[in-house]
Amino acid sequence: MKEKIKNKLEDWKTQVDHLEAQLEKGSAEAREEFEKQKENLANWLISTADKLDNVKDRGSEKAQKLKASLEELRVHSALARAETKEQIKEQQLKIAKGIQKIRQELSDAYKESKEHAEDIHEKMDDKLEDFQTRFDLFRLQLQLGEMEAEGNWEERKHDIAGKLAQLKAKLKIKGKEIEGRWDEFSDEISEKWKQIRDI
Repeated sequence: MKEKIKNKLEDWKTQVDHLEAQLEKGSAEAREEFEKQKENLANWLISTADKLDNVKDRGSEKAQKLKASLEELRVHSALARAETKEQIKEQQLKIAKGIQKIRQELSDAYKESKEHAEDIHEKMDDKLEDFQTRFDLFRLQLQLGEMEAEGNWEERKHDIAGKLAQLKAKLKIKGKEIEGRWDEFSDEISEKWKQIRDI
């Protein structure tokens, strides 16, 4: 349990660092990062689909539905380079909906599974949440880029940076201090991620 907590805290800290760096990128850099993350998502989806082939319950209806959704999202993430803001928005929306759909189907398949591979479920859901947060931040950067002319960019960027700083401070708590209340702490951090995505 201690090792799991330590690894999860490190993952969250790394994610916050990446998001802080992403937030500082300009419009052109953000577009490049968007394409890079699409490629990362597509590769992860291929790898994940291969891993699902080794799960005992892979023949169940929910497992097959999950695998079909993984392939559908892989296709969306492999679309040609988005050249316009409209294309980026459209691709981001399809990817966000696909991630949400997979997270729900993953949860449903896990509940039905005879194997109850909690570790697989948790790792997949964590990775999907990471991608979801990144793509939501791209959406936000696009919106804020449009606001830049109106002068709202710096204010919103400051707001997001503040939320990330709060999350980073929370994550500095040592594993021993939260071990007894891990589920509560994990839920609290998940809520903070949601707040960042919803700004």
